[in-house]
Amino acid sequence: MAKKVAAKTTKKTVKKAVKTVKPELVMVNSAPAMDTPVMVQPPKTSKLSSRILPLSLIVIGIALLIYKAGPYFVPAIVDTTPITRFEIWNRMEKGYGAQTLDDVVNEKILDSAIAKSGVKVDQSKVDDQIKSLESQFESLGGLDAALEQRGMTRDELVKQVKTQLSVEEILKDKVNPTDEEVKKAFDEASATTYKDKKFDDVKDQVRDELVQAKLVEAFRDWFEMVKAEAKLKNFGL
Repeated sequence: MAKKVAAKTTKKTVKKAVKTVKPELVMVNSAPAMDTPVMVQPPKTSKLSSRILPLSLIVIGIALLIYKAGPYFVPAIVDTTPITRFEIWNRMEKGYGAQTLDDVVNEKILDSAIAKSGVKVDQSKVDDQIKSLESQFESLGGLDAALEQRGMTRDELVKQVKTQLSVEEILKDKVNPTDEEVKKAFDEASATTYKDKKFDDVKDQVRDELVQAKLVEAFRDWFEMVKAEAKLKNFGL
């Protein structure tokens, strides 16, 4: 009887012990196997460092620009005092600005008038005129040397020749002298320019000179009319 009581008491004690025991979380160090690939995250690049390279290139570019363009903005230095191009421009504008502006305005008006006239000049006539000028300046060092002395380029000369020929074409009906006018011009200059010369020998020369004189007069009258009709807004300097 005592043994049964003891056995029952032991079972109850065990059950209570089982109920009172709480499971504990056991951390197991499970290292990855050698053949398992391990993903390595690349280091993050800061936004500041990504901007350093473009900023450095900009600084280098500005430095190179200043180095190369420096003489353009400062063409001369006296001791430590720079002479800037803006200073030169300002002085030139005060001295020649008004006249230069007027020349450019007249050039644009003339170009526009020629374009509106519809006159077309053959390139062969332009080429012939350039060849004639080359022959005239051949003994003086060449045409290009003469242009350089005048601060002109060959392209600018070609444009001038083309403009001249265009104007002559526009005004050709007003500059063609009659035979009577040619003979009269010869007689008036027979004691000076054409002294001891026969009319038939210099007739073509007299005609050419008379054409040029008439052209100057006709161009002046025509251009005054064209300029008056032009839509011009001149604000000055």
